[in-house]
Amino acid sequence: MITRLTCLCCLLVCFTLNSQTWRLVTEPFPPFLIDNSEKPGWVHEVVIAALKSQNKKAVIEYTQWARALKLAKRHKHIAVLGAFYSEERAKVFYYSKPLGFANVVLFKRQDAVIRYDGSLESLLPYTISKGEDYVSSEEFTNNTTLGITTTRDLVESLYLLQQERVDLVAGTQEVAEYWLAHNSKLQNSDVVITALKPNIATHQLYIISAKSHPQSIEFQNELEKGLVEIINNGQAEIILNRYHLSDKEKQAFYSPFIRTEMP
Repeated sequence: MITRLTCLCCLLVCFTLNSQTWRLVTEPFPPFLIDNSEKPGWVHEVVIAALKSQNKKAVIEYTQWARALKLAKRHKHIAVLGAFYSEERAKVFYYSKPLGFANVVLFKRQDAVIRYDGSLESLLPYTISKGEDYVSSEEFTNNTTLGITTTRDLVESLYLLQQERVDLVAGTQEVAEYWLAHNSKLQNSDVVITALKPNIATHQLYIISAKSHPQSIEFQNELEKGLVEIINNGQAEIILNRYHLSDKEKQAFYSPFIRTEMP
């Protein structure tokens, strides 16, 4: 009887582990992560496919970025998708290998005269909006002399810029351009928004999990194994092609996981 009970307990433990559903969280970060069931973004799809290849289910909740980080810190979710690296954040979270890259820039109204030469000092006369807990650059984030205000998300910051309530917005170029083209709130305005050069920074995209979570390392290991598997079996290439990624973007995804040229 004891032997049977022991075997039954082992089977139940194995079943529980194999049927576990990882709960992930992020903010809509198009074109990488889109809160759309039909075409949810290539990062969304490769992460789900990678975990599925390891016989693990995963669900992704979309919410506000600052809340996503808090949910992960409180162990409500195992990981946050699409995070940039910062030294402060690295104290709390484990980082996956990078999946891609994104450019952080400053946006202005096309008709506004902004004298920006790439230095933070040239930004002192202006009010700048950014999303709460967004990483722009270490230097930008840690600067206490700039007139920076925070909003719920990038859409809200861009809306304030359209309404002439701020001079500039710091945000991810690819995401902002998507929102300006697709978000109904922003499309109601005739104000043209343009990006300033040079970029503030170029960041790699990571999947992060709280160091204090007891399953954090297990999750990161399964994710990496799964990503390698879907790269090797060609499933990743199918996903990336569906989103029309360039050769440069594909190489950025493949190179951390394989030493050979991309498929």
